[in-house]
Amino acid sequence: MSENHLLYDVDQGVATITFNRPNKLNALTPAMLTDFFKLVADASAEDAVRVILLTGAGRGFSAGLDLDIIGTGLSGNVETDPAPNSQWDDDIGPALKRFYSGGWNGLITSRKPTIAAINGPAFGWGFILSLHCDIRFAARSALFNATFARLGVPGEKNSAWLLTRLVGSARAADLLYTARRFDGEEAARLGIANEVLDDDVLMGHALEYARSLAVNSAPRSLAAMKAQIWTAFDDCYDEAFTASDHEQDIADKTEDFREGVASLMEKRPPNFRGN
Repeated sequence: MSENHLLYDVDQGVATITFNRPNKLNALTPAMLTDFFKLVADASAEDAVRVILLTGAGRGFSAGLDLDIIGTGLSGNVETDPAPNSQWDDDIGPALKRFYSGGWNGLITSRKPTIAAINGPAFGWGFILSLHCDIRFAARSALFNATFARLGVPGEKNSAWLLTRLVGSARAADLLYTARRFDGEEAARLGIANEVLDDDVLMGHALEYARSLAVNSAPRSLAAMKAQIWTAFDDCYDEAFTASDHEQDIADKTEDFREGVASLMEKRPPNFRGN
């Protein structure tokens, strides 16, 4: 891994990936992105991992692409399509592959819930990586912007699609056209952040939330629901209903379903095993 610019830790079912260039506000390089995509794929395939959590070292999440490397052949240096890797077959929930592929979209195609703990500036590509997550918690010091209009480029890496899905077309247009900065409080009002928290409690809250999912929610159930959520705007009601019933029929035969029922009846924490 390049110069320890990414940190990886697995504890209590949570894989924490930390952008680690604090002196550069965790600005991204091609090597970092290649390593990041591999770590996401590794966490997605690791049985011990139930949830993936992203954050940044120091006082920022990620300032986006390191502008010092523009013009050095970026597009030819970043591996954007790592081999798919999963502990489950693709029979879980609606098929994601018809909508998404690897690389940048690995946070979506992962069968594990993904959470961003945004502890400071999240600009450009850093902002986009957070948008690819299922859930976002923001510190009060967090700042966001989609810088692209001021650089003379379109909404990169599907940011227009992601923002429109989250906040609607008019609000997405405002954020993209103006490239303005906005804080964690506004991100929460817009629906980009699930919650805004004091800086000193952000990581504790995000870890507690992630660990709660890892312990109390069945992994296969989370995988199915993630697929349902990310394909919800692309399927009609009847297609989604049929897919939901199909998944229910499969889930009814799993050990985790029996364990979930037993734990509720016995009023104890569940011991889900992902099968």
